[in-house]
Amino acid sequence: MLVGATVIELYNFFENNKAQLITALLARIPKDIPAYSRVARNDLKQSLEYLLEAYTDLLVTGEDDSQRTYFKFLAKVRVSQSFQIGDIVHKQLLIMATARPMIQEKFREHPGDGLALFNKGMDVLERTTFKSCATYLEVHNAYLKSRVDEHGEYVDEENKQLGVDMSKFILFRG
Repeated sequence: MLVGATVIELYNFFENNKAQLITALLARIPKDIPAYSRVARNDLKQSLEYLLEAYTDLLVTGEDDSQRTYFKFLAKVRVSQSFQIGDIVHKQLLIMATARPMIQEKFREHPGDGLALFNKGMDVLERTTFKSCATYLEVHNAYLKSRVDEHGEYVDEENKQLGVDMSKFILFRG
């Protein structure tokens, strides 16, 4: 991703307004996504801090390494808490929805064509958010696949120890 004036403006916005954005998200997320009402406020706050840090890395560099690292941890935790994948992605989409009015106000004050800068900024923010969501889905699916594979290996080993050869079973549909 090219680091242009718009990306720098967005990076500065996230760095300068991180506390305000986290506070707004802490109020909004449990209301919009009931599953997060089960998460302790401090845990949600810490999760948002990590997510925003990784999000700004993706925004500026276009690299998703820090997000992938965080998402591997997040997938394990949220799967163990029986979260639906839509709830997790919804949380990420709320970053953009919560930041939009704050960014709009910032660009309104910008000398020159603030509207054009806002529109470019929102385009960059939308692409970053969608890439972030897609990255989470990839990591989440890889984690689930690893769990299924692990279970399959366990079942195969158990069957082997019990002398059961599943390849000899023929299943018929009725």
